[in-house]
Amino acid sequence: MSIANKTFQPILTITIKTTTELPSYRFVDFLGKTCDENQKALGVTVGKWKSGGYAGIIVLGTALVEASGTISVGDKVTSDSQGKAKVATTGAEVNGRALGSAGPGDLVRILLVP
Repeated sequence: MSIANKTFQPILTITIKTTTELPSYRFVDFLGKTCDENQKALGVTVGKWKSGGYAGIIVLGTALVEASGTISVGDKVTSDSQGKAKVATTGAEVNGRALGSAGPGDLVRILLVP
């Protein structure tokens, strides 16, 4: 997972109490845990966070998210079962739009959709 030449611009970052450990660059739900499959995200983690603490979550702007599969520029993205980005299918909650392309394990820049 390379971050070289990948930029992001958070417009709004908030803190939320975590209920599990949160890995870096993952979608986070409204209860302070990593998103499940096709779940609506509150935002995205920037660093790793311990359970029971307070985590900084990007909720508006652009963020980097680890991809679980191939994502192309302009794709609507949602969360997989580990909070990674994947292409949204019909009926899935859309968490953002891909601003770049990525393969499995790569970081993809996402324009977050509230």
